[in-house]
Amino acid sequence: MHGTVPRKIARLVGDLIRHPQYISRCLHHNVINGRTPLDLEIPWFSYSAVDFLRHFLLPCMSVFEYGSGGSTLFFGRRVNSVLSVEDNAAWFELVSDRLKMESLTNVCLKLFPFDFKNPEGFEKSEYLRAIEGRRFEVIIIDGSEEWIHVRPICFEKAERYVAPGGIIVVDDSWRYPELRQKNCARSHRVFQSVGPCRPGVTSTDVFFY
Repeated sequence: MHGTVPRKIARLVGDLIRHPQYISRCLHHNVINGRTPLDLEIPWFSYSAVDFLRHFLLPCMSVFEYGSGGSTLFFGRRVNSVLSVEDNAAWFELVSDRLKMESLTNVCLKLFPFDFKNPEGFEKSEYLRAIEGRRFEVIIIDGSEEWIHVRPICFEKAERYVAPGGIIVVDDSWRYPELRQKNCARSHRVFQSVGPCRPGVTSTDVFFY
């Protein structure tokens, strides 16, 4: 999150004081073993958002992800189906290999490369349009941030395909405060805390439909 190094440290210490239940996880995931969220099979979200999702998810649900990783395996073990799209070929191979290793056959991971440094035509890209055709109970807005408008555009698209009673999850939501003001959700919650493999505090927003 924004701020000077002293402010970030103060925010981190303050968050751990308020949420001591995250201390052991924070140490285990960041200091002791150095594993990535993909290794840990956990979303790279705030811990408070991850804990919310553990209780919200049901075996009958379907999930769509803009951006793959540890979250893909996390959802694959908890819901009926996962459709995840990825733009980075090297990362796609890593996640694909892990899915095969874990025999998660209910996950469909698709590669749609896109140059976000030259984003002209993104609105018509296969990456953005991969969500079309059905509704999902859970939609994740994550993935590339090489272009600041990627996640807001994906969010706008996702609102057309979230099922009634479903949610849209926006990671690193502190970068996109405008989404909290411009959305069609019934309500939304900000889950701010430390998270796995992060040096400080982050926020993950959940929008309820």
